[in-house]
Amino acid sequence: MDPKVNLLWLAPLLCGALIPIHAGMNAELSRAAGHPLWATLLSFGVSFVCLVVGIAWLRPTMPTASSLISAPSWAWVGGLVGVLYVMATMVLIPRFGAATFIAAVIAGQMTMALILDQNGFLGNEVRPVDLYRIAGAALSIIGVAIMQFGKTP
Repeated sequence: MDPKVNLLWLAPLLCGALIPIHAGMNAELSRAAGHPLWATLLSFGVSFVCLVVGIAWLRPTMPTASSLISAPSWAWVGGLVGVLYVMATMVLIPRFGAATFIAAVIAGQMTMALILDQNGFLGNEVRPVDLYRIAGAALSIIGVAIMQFGKTP
C-alpha cells in the first residue's frame, strides 16, 4: 500500500483519540456553566471564533447562494446533530464514564454506518454489508455490554 495512504490512517486515529478528550472537556464545561445548553452555546461560540480565524487566514472561496440552495435539505441538519452530540457528552459522560459512553457511541456509529453503506444514503457510495462487517459491528455492541458487567445501578 502507498505510504502516503498509510499516513492518512493517522488522521482518523487522531480524531478518534480526541473524541473522549472532547467529551470530557464538554462535561467539565457543563458543570462550570451550570447547564448543558449554556455549555453547548459556549462550546459552539469558541468553535465559531476558531472558524472565523481559519477563514480569515486561509481565505477559502465563498460559496455561492445557488450552491447552498442546491444542497439537499438533510445536509442542513448537521448542526443540530452536532448540538445533540455535544449536549449528550455533557449529560452522559458524568453518568456513564468516558469509556462506556464512547463505546456506545462507536457501537451506534458502526450500526448506522452499515445502514448508510448498504443503502448509499446521504450521498455515500453503496458498499454492500457482508458477514465481516456485521461481525465487526456486533463486536462493538458486545463490547458495550461487556463494559457494563458488574456495574452497580
